Amino acid sequence: MAEALGQMGHEVFVLAPEGSKGQHFTVCSGGPAGLHNPEEQAYNAIKPSLKDFDLVHDHSWSALPYMMKREWPQLKLLHTMHGQRPYNTKPIEKPCFVAASQAQADYLKREVGFDCRVVYHGIDLALYQFHAEKEDFLLYLNRVQDEKGAMEFVALCKSVGMKGMLAGEDVYVPDPLGYPRRVMEASEASGGLVRYLGRIPHDYKLELLQKARCVVAPLKPSYQEIFGLTMVEAMACGTPFLSTDQGAPREVIQHGVTGAVAANLECLEQNLAVALKCEPQACRQQAERFSREAMAEKYLGLYRQMLEEGVEW
Repeated sequence: MAEALGQMGHEVFVLAPEGSKGQHFTVCSGGPAGLHNPEEQAYNAIKPSLKDFDLVHDHSWSALPYMMKREWPQLKLLHTMHGQRPYNTKPIEKPCFVAASQAQADYLKREVGFDCRVVYHGIDLALYQFHAEKEDFLLYLNRVQDEKGAMEFVALCKSVGMKGMLAGEDVYVPDPLGYPRRVMEASEASGGLVRYLGRIPHDYKLELLQKARCVVAPLKPSYQEIFGLTMVEAMACGTPFLSTDQGAPREVIQHGVTGAVAANLECLEQNLAVALKCEPQACRQQAERFSREAMAEKYLGLYRQMLEEGVEW
């Protein structure tokens, strides 16, 4: 988003680890990557110059920005909620929270009484080339953990007799030596139908997104997707997306047009048939609704409300 804001002519400073780069924004180093408490060091680094910024848009998991706002109430501070519930109570009376989907906003209002504005995440569409020609395989591209349904993906491939590629983070997950290994063993026992890839490089990820017949996310009821960038990335490549109805997928996927949203895991197979009929061009058109430019415009609207009208929530 910082790139998009910079391209629009705004002066943007990004607090990031040493070595971070951007074409249309200035990086303010918060110290080397891998620090034990990088957010604390980063915010301490900019604290003396807070008065020079019109607004601070926080994406961290730290309460430090709100501690700074208590010290300097004039600070205009906005916080995008990247987790299911990073706070259990409001750090201040009007924290100006932003959710990535209406599903996340509804959850936060229901569970902890937070009022959130909604701005969908966006991607740089130029990085995801459209590919109309597909190969006959299904793709799982997610963390390899139980609530994400990796084992259910293997079962789906076996049930419909389609090849599957199973890729995703399998180190920094709960039970890294347990569940991923069981998924790997299940893949190996599929008779060559499912190939377990684990963590893959970005270029290979793009290749798989472009070539897959459909990307599948068999999310379990224990998990609520707050947005899911992979849905947009897949559709940008012209690939339909199939997900269970857990959180945001119904806001991103047009059922029967750009993929399918299954009510539960039991009807995943019949909804796969729906997703496989979707046209690649329709998928790309839907992805264009979630560009980084569209995201930046939405945030600019919130910035203006805060700076020009004094709006807080």
